[in-house]
Amino acid sequence: MWAYVDETGNTLNNLFDKNQSLYSTAAFITKTNFDLVAKGSIATIAKKVGVDALHANVLGVAKIEQIAPDLLKLLKKTDCRFFVSRVEKKYLAACKVVDVYFDQGENKAVPWSAYWVRPLRLMMTFKMANFVITPEIAALVWNCMTAKSEFTSKKYFVQAAEMMLHNVQFVPDARSRKIIADALGWAIENPEEFYTQMPEKALRYQHSPNFVAFTNLLDGLQNASERWKRPIREIVHDAQAEVEQVFATWHATVSKPELANAETLSWPGESKPFMIQKVTGSTFRTATEEESAGLQVIDVVLWCFMRIFSGKEIGPEAAKLVNWVMHRAYQHDFSFEGVGRQAETEIGKIMNADMTEEQFAKGHKLRADMEAQRQALVATHSTRKAGELTEDVSRP
Repeated sequence: MWAYVDETGNTLNNLFDKNQSLYSTAAFITKTNFDLVAKGSIATIAKKVGVDALHANVLGVAKIEQIAPDLLKLLKKTDCRFFVSRVEKKYLAACKVVDVYFDQGENKAVPWSAYWVRPLRLMMTFKMANFVITPEIAALVWNCMTAKSEFTSKKYFVQAAEMMLHNVQFVPDARSRKIIADALGWAIENPEEFYTQMPEKALRYQHSPNFVAFTNLLDGLQNASERWKRPIREIVHDAQAEVEQVFATWHATVSKPELANAETLSWPGESKPFMIQKVTGSTFRTATEEESAGLQVIDVVLWCFMRIFSGKEIGPEAAKLVNWVMHRAYQHDFSFEGVGRQAETEIGKIMNADMTEEQFAKGHKLRADMEAQRQALVATHSTRKAGELTEDVSRP
């Protein structure tokens, strides 16, 4: 199978552009090389509205309305599917705050379960977003992660932590207040324990919505490949000069055939194991719409989809096209709304389940054991740090 990928809402690491609060990527998935078999058909459709290639933002509503029936007729001849992913930049910012300060591998004051059990981490993220994180704080943390120097990164890191610590009082439940306050206090005292800055500009783009959406895209293509029982031959992505190398490197990393025998990872509370390997054996390249008929199709589809999503009008023929596409589309929604719905379902199953006295007792013991482990890690670190300070002072 082949996949042709386009995106919209590209602001890279300028996460807080008020005019582009969403980043979306979409893939047109076929069982044949669409660029090869449909190049002439797409050229004919483009010629109908007086252009050499289909660029939706150039065509506008009126011309897309003219060609929508022809596109739909062509697509109906193709056994195709679609994948649409949305990244809400405000939600991404909140997730990054939690990842920076609450990763239990770095922050010894965080209970193991608060970060590594996904439903609990999601609850923490939503509470932080609702009661602790302000737009100013989110911007400071983003500056911390994308700073060019370690010194500047750590300055923003401590400043944002101090501001969040002041807002912990607004969190409604005592247990969460304690977890958050302990974590932020420890972060302020030990900023050197956190990996907050990437020296290479290309690596800093891994924080961007572009990269998050790309990883979600590869998951979506892998799922489509498994449903069709077909390997992915080629992924053609709309050219993005700044992140092309980041995309290519990540694709090369996860698509290695030797990963086929790698063990799957089972996260606590997750029923489906995490697969490291994806889109095995596929090739990845970037192109422009002029070079790819498949990219022209997904450009038009995604443009229409985003207009509908933004409450803007499209014509009735374009609506028929989008309706047909969405009945054949897999979707991924990385947003407060989308993840919130999923979290309510997951947590609801847990909260509504019957538990025996024995299970309650095991739960209380597990929590006590993890708390003892947390306190031991904090104490060990404090002792080691005090010893290092004493050694430094005693040196002539």
